[in-house]
Amino acid sequence: MHRLWQYLFDEDTGRGIALTTLFYHSTFKKTYEFAKKIERWPSDQIQTYQWHQLTELLQHAYEHIPYYTNLFTTQGMTPHDVTSFQDFQQFPLLGKETIQDHADEFKATNYPRSAFEETNTGGSTGFSLRFSIEKGVWFAKHLAYLALLLNRSGCDVMDNSVQLIGREKPWEYRPLSRTLVLSSYQMTEQNLPIYIKKILQLHPRYFIGYPSAMTMLATYMKQHALELKGLKAIFSFGETIYDWQREYLESFFHCRVHSQYGHREQCVLAGTCEQANTYHIFPDYGYVELIDRNGRPVTKEGGIGEIVATGFHTGIFPFIRYKTGDIAVYTAQECECGRQVPLLKSVEGRIQDFMVSKTNRLVPLMGVLQLISRSSSHMKEYQLYQDHEGELILRIVKKEGFSENDVHQIKENIHTRLRDEFSLSIEYQESVPRTIRGKYQFFVQKLPIKYIT
Repeated sequence: MHRLWQYLFDEDTGRGIALTTLFYHSTFKKTYEFAKKIERWPSDQIQTYQWHQLTELLQHAYEHIPYYTNLFTTQGMTPHDVTSFQDFQQFPLLGKETIQDHADEFKATNYPRSAFEETNTGGSTGFSLRFSIEKGVWFAKHLAYLALLLNRSGCDVMDNSVQLIGREKPWEYRPLSRTLVLSSYQMTEQNLPIYIKKILQLHPRYFIGYPSAMTMLATYMKQHALELKGLKAIFSFGETIYDWQREYLESFFHCRVHSQYGHREQCVLAGTCEQANTYHIFPDYGYVELIDRNGRPVTKEGGIGEIVATGFHTGIFPFIRYKTGDIAVYTAQECECGRQVPLLKSVEGRIQDFMVSKTNRLVPLMGVLQLISRSSSHMKEYQLYQDHEGELILRIVKKEGFSENDVHQIKENIHTRLRDEFSLSIEYQESVPRTIRGKYQFFVQKLPIKYIT
């Protein structure tokens, strides 16, 4: 699940902001002002706007995207045959394999070669997807949404900030963006005191980072009776944030934890608001559907489905009804903040974040991780691993005091929660390796899982 912030970390953020301000200021300003305006529109006006965007995108794809030109032709239809949202929901779903196999056919023929910039997903599920984005323009637009998300917490992109992300270099200060970048790879007993000293010297307005890394930082500070004052907000990205992490961080840092959902493919972007932890979808960014395992729209309150998204800013390389591989919970309720944009009650994570039982049932991971965490206070780190249906391996990095009593409590709690659908074995390790982007993986799923068949 690649987050909006990750785009900015792939380059020098200060340089990126400076160049955007110089060359793409009008794109940034137009995107920011419209995104801020549309989120206050009534829901029927938002739907009308989204339908207009969808019809324009389908026409563009039909005329300028070879893959879609061929798709319309082979199905014996034109964009004019799609006359409602219900018609659009019959349009074929788009998977990563199709994009990989036909990458050149997704490139728009009405864009100059100079506009194309190649990029790729991180490959955290073992599948790295390569595609094109619009050079320069994509950064300006994403910076606009980033600014809007920050503004919801009373922060600005140029406030002092700390980024806790995957980097080989332990620390780096970027004066242009007033940002202290700390590596989640290098959070050792030797480096953490230096991290905290630099943080306290900076007096940051907000944090951005992986929730697992920020939780480790808070735990270390709490253990050593260290306190940070003046923090306005925390923005989590790159990993699913669990309720216990949010509660812990908010309690320790005395500020609100915001989360957002998006990915490098630029089809959907959503973020929490000032009052609630539901995900507010930016309706001008893309059109979002939740699809159940039988390929039908999820319309029941609390129903679970895969996020299928169509981007409005990806004309150079369109993704239409793209299967993101991420699972979310549906809600039709409105938020107390007054915005009438579509909401996701929660984002549960990737399909690969689900456990597979002995009966081939997909079981959400979230409650199980919290249960493990509460089962023992003598674990420095832990990770669940699965490569066979109904079998789980819990890898533990022990702290002083870990004993058979901890093992018994963990196994008993897991059995109480999962019953006989899973067996659990325990392995001990010196450390839990981070991903190539420096993320901490609570769960490694090696079984091939597809949600929509």
